[in-house]
Amino acid sequence: MTFARFAEQIGLRLEPFQKRIEKAAAGPEREFVALLPRGQGKTTLLAAIALHHLITVEDAAVYCAASSREQARILFEAASAFARVLEHPNVVDRHLELRFCPNRGVPRVFTRFMRVLAANAPRLHGLQPTLMIVDELHAHATDEVYIALSTALIKHPGSKLLTISTAGQGADSPLGKLRSRALGQPNVSRRGVVTDARGAHLRFLEWSVPEDGDVDDPRVVKKANPASWITLEGLAAQREAVPDLAYRRFHANQWTERAGHWLPAGAWNECIGEPEFTAGEDVWIGVDIGGERSATAVVWINERLHVGVSIYHGDEGVIDAVERVRELAEEFTIRELSFDPWRFQQGAQELEQRGIPAVSFPQTDVRMIPASDRLYRAIVERRLTLPDSEELRQHAANAIARHSRRGWRIDRAHRSDNVDGIIALCMALEAMENQPEPVEVIGWL
Repeated sequence: MTFARFAEQIGLRLEPFQKRIEKAAAGPEREFVALLPRGQGKTTLLAAIALHHLITVEDAAVYCAASSREQARILFEAASAFARVLEHPNVVDRHLELRFCPNRGVPRVFTRFMRVLAANAPRLHGLQPTLMIVDELHAHATDEVYIALSTALIKHPGSKLLTISTAGQGADSPLGKLRSRALGQPNVSRRGVVTDARGAHLRFLEWSVPEDGDVDDPRVVKKANPASWITLEGLAAQREAVPDLAYRRFHANQWTERAGHWLPAGAWNECIGEPEFTAGEDVWIGVDIGGERSATAVVWINERLHVGVSIYHGDEGVIDAVERVRELAEEFTIRELSFDPWRFQQGAQELEQRGIPAVSFPQTDVRMIPASDRLYRAIVERRLTLPDSEELRQHAANAIARHSRRGWRIDRAHRSDNVDGIIALCMALEAMENQPEPVEVIGWL
C-alpha cells in the first residue's frame, strides 16, 4: 500500500510540502532530517509515517523518542488515533505501544510494534529497530539519545532514522551539530525558503526565512510556513504577541544563536571549480599549525583568487608544512607567507632565511574579524575558485560565526573540530587583497 493511499484511508489530506517530506524520508539515505516552523503538522505527519511502516514492513520495530516521554506521547497518540480511524483488525493498542498481529486467526504473536521511548540514553542501547523517530530534537539538552539511536542503524540493513524539529539554538547543541553536518554534505542548494542538502547517508530539508528576510512582513514569513492553515493574520498576531527571538525561531525557523553556521547554504559548493596556477606566478600563502589532534593547513592563492590546499595531521604537520612551502617557492613567486605564530615561529624563521617573506598573523579579533568578513564576501560573491577537497569542505562545515561586540569571526564550535584549512584560507586571502597601495610620487617640494 502506497503512503498516499494510506493517508487517504486515515483521513490525512497531504499538502505539497508534506508529500515532499514523505518522499524524501522514503529515499535511499539512512537518515532524514526536516526542520520547519512550529504548527506545520510535523508530529502528525511522522505519526502517519510510523503507522504505515508498522503495517507494511515485515518484522517492523518502530521506536519514537523525544526530549521527554510526554513529548513522545504526542506522536504516539496521533498514531493511535489514525489506527482507530483505519480500524485495522490486526492492530492492537496497548499502553504507549501499538502492536501488529500478522495472522488474525492464530494465537496472537506480535512480531511488529511501535513503541514510545523514555529520554534515557543508557536504556536505548541494544535496540534493533527498523524505523526510529526523533521528535523536536531542538529540545534535547544532550546528544546522548540521538547517538544511541543513530548507532543502532548498523544493526539492520534497511533501518532508518527520521528527525523532525523546529530551529534550535547553539551550533554545539545536538540539533546544531546535526544541521552543520547536513550543510556540509556534497550537494546543498537553497531555493527561496527551502534548503535541500543531500549526501550518501543523510538527507536534509529546511523551511526558513533567510537571515536578511523582513520578519516584520507576514507575507515573507508565510513563505517559510507552507501549511495552508497558517495564515497571514495569525503570523501578524504572533509577531505582536511573542518576543522577537522567539518569533524568529519558532515562526521564521531562524537560528537565534550567537554562534552559528557562517555561510549561506550552498555558497561553498558554488565556488568549487578547477583552480589553475601558472609556474612562476605570484602567490600568497596562509599557514595554520595544528597539533596531535588538529590539522595543519597550507593554503595558497593567486591574483585570480584560485585556491590550492595541502592538509596534514599529527605532530609532524609543522615539518610537512615547511617542506610544502619550500616546494611552492620552487614553483611560484611567494609574495607573502602569513602564519599563526603559535608553533610556527621557528619554521617561519627558517623560511625567511631562504628569502621567503613571512609575516606573523596572530589569531586575535583585531586580525580575524576583518579577515573573516573578507573571506565571507569572496565566497558569497563567488569570486573564489576552490578545489574539490572533501577535507577542506569539512573544515568549512565545522566552522561557525563567533560574535562579539567588535563583530563576528570564524571560529570552531569545539576544540576538537578541524577548521585550520579555513583559517589558513582567511590569512592567504587577507594577505593577497589587503596589500598597501603603491607610493606615488606626485612632485617635489
